[in-house]
Amino acid sequence: MGRKAGWFALIFMFIFFLIGCENNKEKQTEAKGNSTAAVKKTNEESKNKEDQKNPTNIQLSGKVVIENGKIVIKGKSNLMEGTIVGIDWLDRPFSIRNPICLLCDKGTVVDKDGNFTFEITQDLQNYGYIYVTMEVVLGGLGQPEEIEAVYGEHGENLKGPFVAKHEILGEEYQKIAASILVSPRGEQTVYPIDTPKRDKLPDDAGSTQVWMKPELTNDHTYFYVKGTSNLIEGTELSAYYYSSEDAAVPQNWVGSTANVVSDGTFSLQIPYDTITENGFLVITSKGNDRHVLKTKMKDIYGEHFEKMSGEQVVPNEEGGNMLKVVLHPKPPIVKAPEKTRVTTDGEETKVQLPDDILFDHDQSDLKPDAQNTLNELVQSLVTLKEGTVIQINGHTDNTGDDQYNLALSEKRAKAVEAYLQQTGKVGHIKISTAGYGETKPIALEDTEEGRAKNRRVEMVINPKE
Repeated sequence: MGRKAGWFALIFMFIFFLIGCENNKEKQTEAKGNSTAAVKKTNEESKNKEDQKNPTNIQLSGKVVIENGKIVIKGKSNLMEGTIVGIDWLDRPFSIRNPICLLCDKGTVVDKDGNFTFEITQDLQNYGYIYVTMEVVLGGLGQPEEIEAVYGEHGENLKGPFVAKHEILGEEYQKIAASILVSPRGEQTVYPIDTPKRDKLPDDAGSTQVWMKPELTNDHTYFYVKGTSNLIEGTELSAYYYSSEDAAVPQNWVGSTANVVSDGTFSLQIPYDTITENGFLVITSKGNDRHVLKTKMKDIYGEHFEKMSGEQVVPNEEGGNMLKVVLHPKPPIVKAPEKTRVTTDGEETKVQLPDDILFDHDQSDLKPDAQNTLNELVQSLVTLKEGTVIQINGHTDNTGDDQYNLALSEKRAKAVEAYLQQTGKVGHIKISTAGYGETKPIALEDTEEGRAKNRRVEMVINPKE
C-alpha cells in the first residue's frame, strides 16, 4: 500500500506541475498579446500625431451655417497660413450645377490658426438646395509660392480623404476639395463639414474590365444610389428615372450626375415625380461625358470607350461602348390615378391628389369628376391588409388668411374621407384626417406652379409618425 500511495503522490505532483506550466504559458501568451496590442495602439497614436503635424496630410472640419437665408462657411483646418480657399455655391446640385453668381468674390485666406471664414451675402431663400464647394487649387493659379513649395506645384505632396485629382490642360493635378449640400429654406441651419470615409481601393482599379455595384434606396423626393466600382477617379455617371419601358423621356429631362471619387465609390441623388409600377432607373457613362481626367480616361478606356469591357458594358448608338446599369425600385402598394402622384419612403406611401381635380376654387365640396379619381384609388385601397392605417391630410398654398386656409384644408380632408367611407369598401382600413393649411409646402410659393403643387390632399398609407 505504501508503495502504491507513493506512486499516486508522484503522479498527482506531475499533473499539477503540467497544469502550472500551462497556466503560466497562457499568462505569458496573454501578456504578450496585450503587449502587442499596446504597441500597435501606441504606433497608431504616434502615426496619427505625425499625420496631424504633417501639413500635407490635409484635415478639414468646421460648419456651414444658414443665417436668415444667407450662407456662412466657418472652416477649421491644418492648412498653411495664407492658403487661398476658393468658395462657390451652385444651383441644380444633382445635375449641371450652375454657379449662382458669376461675378462675386469667391475666395478667402486661411489665418495663422488654420481657420477660414466666408459669407455668401446673396439672399438664397428661394433656392431649394445649394451645393457649396471649398477648393484649394494649385498649379500657378494664385497660390503663394511658399504654399506650392510645400504642397507641390501639381499638388503631388497632398494626401488624405479631402484630396482629389483633376486636370489642367491635359496634365494631372491634385487639389483639396470639400463640398456640402444645404437647404437655405429648410429646418436645418447648421451643416457640419465632416471628413469623408474612404474605402480600400479595389485591386483591379483602373482595369478596362469595369464593374459597378450600386445600392438603391429612396424617400418621398429622391432616389439614392450609392455604390462601389473599379472605375477611374473622376468618371462621370448620369442617372435618369423612366416611368415605364414605353416612356420616351425620363421624368426629369436633366439627368442627375456624379463623379467617382478616389476609392472608386460614388453617390447619386435623383429627383423623381412619382413612382410607377414599371418604373426603372438607368445609370450610364459615355466617352464624351464630363469626366474629370479626360486624358487618362482616353488612354485607358479609349476616346469612345472602345477599350472598355465587362458585363455592364454595352454598345453605344453614338459609336464605341458605354457603361449601363438598370435598377428597378420597389413598386408602390397602390396605383396612382391619372394626374396624381405616388411616392414612398420605406413602408410609408403618399398619394398626392391636386386640389384642382377634387375641388373648385375655394370650395370643399367634391367636384363630380373627382369621384372617378377616388373610385380608381379605392380599387387599390381594397387590396390593403386589415388594419392598415391611412392619414388624409389637407394642404393649401400661402395665399389668403392662414386661419381660413387651415379650416379649408380640414374640410377638404374630411370630404375625401367621407366619400371613401360611403363606398363601403374601406371598412378594413383605419382612417384619420387632419388639415395643415399652408404650413407644410412641398414646393416654393413664388410661382403659380409651386403654389399649385402645395394645394393638395395627401393620403399617407402606413405613416411613420
